[in-house]
Amino acid sequence: MSKISLFFKTLSGILLMLAIAVLARGGADLGLPWWPGLEACFAASPVAKRVLIDVLHLNYILISIILGMLVGNVLGIPPWAAPGIATSRLFIKVGVILLGSLYSVMDLARLGSTAVLIIVGFIGLMLSFTLWLSKKVGMDTAGAATLAAGTAICGVAAIVATAPAVRAKNADVVYAIATILSFGLVCLFLFPVVGSAVGLSPHQFGVWAGTGILNSGQVLAVCLTFDPGTPVHASESLKTGEIYNLTRVIFLPFVVLFLAFFASRSAPPEDEVNINTGLWNKFPVFVLGFLTVVVLTSFGLLGPTSPPSRELTIIRNLYSWFFAVGLAGEGMQISLAELRRAGGKPLLVGTVAGLLKALVALIVVLLFVPEQP
Repeated sequence: MSKISLFFKTLSGILLMLAIAVLARGGADLGLPWWPGLEACFAASPVAKRVLIDVLHLNYILISIILGMLVGNVLGIPPWAAPGIATSRLFIKVGVILLGSLYSVMDLARLGSTAVLIIVGFIGLMLSFTLWLSKKVGMDTAGAATLAAGTAICGVAAIVATAPAVRAKNADVVYAIATILSFGLVCLFLFPVVGSAVGLSPHQFGVWAGTGILNSGQVLAVCLTFDPGTPVHASESLKTGEIYNLTRVIFLPFVVLFLAFFASRSAPPEDEVNINTGLWNKFPVFVLGFLTVVVLTSFGLLGPTSPPSRELTIIRNLYSWFFAVGLAGEGMQISLAELRRAGGKPLLVGTVAGLLKALVALIVVLLFVPEQP
């Protein structure tokens, strides 16, 4: 494929994701005021608003994911757009970087200290439980290690990062990813309903989502579904949830190293796994961009924060668009055919581990996390 062809296919894919986001969110920001977005259309109907928005918390984020899944599974990802759709995670990472505009250094110190304690505890719990249950049901070590990374850290990204270090087979990776995405798909709809039912505040919900949901992209989606926020009044759930999510992502290289050592203990001498995991290569570099924006915000280089300056308002509107576009692309890459491949032992272990994590995280939030940070 020539560079020119790759460029146009990348651009086409990005425009397709943007079209889905506009369909869900509306086009006012892009000079298309005549299209209010599907979310606004649903809100205009009293019955649809009561069922879809008030009860199911359906907003532009979930609509973007659902539309993406419909396109990807009904029509398929067109070859002329595939390279662009593959950039969906890049959009999400850029959105996370811009999300730094919500925080000050003091916010990070206040939220981050609690997040580290809770996240470290849950990483230890999920690694131990998933590896133990995997052994009980007879999973091989490499498959157990990849699934444990997914349940303990950040879902798909952790599975992909861990697989080479433990010499996981392609089947192990496919089953682990399908299991994580299947469970996460249910969480997208279940978490906001349960959060409302038990009366969680936006801050408490952010702690629960950032701790209890397995996949990073789904943390963003669920937090914005429960508490959409606005450029002027940012989502408190997203602000809290992403700190917890980033905290566990930062621990990814260390968990990969641990699992590499764990897998090496049971590997035959002629097939030793690679414990030279390259910690820096697995460090989430976009976190440094996030911290840079936090520092800029803390020192007032982006204007006052209360009320937010015009610059901050623009940035906060931008990250909402980046998330909508990126999650539309993620939805297009959720193949129902692939999800059906999740079965047997990985599905059993992943589902039980996911339920345990969500339930214990909810109990911790209800008992120990105040309504306000």
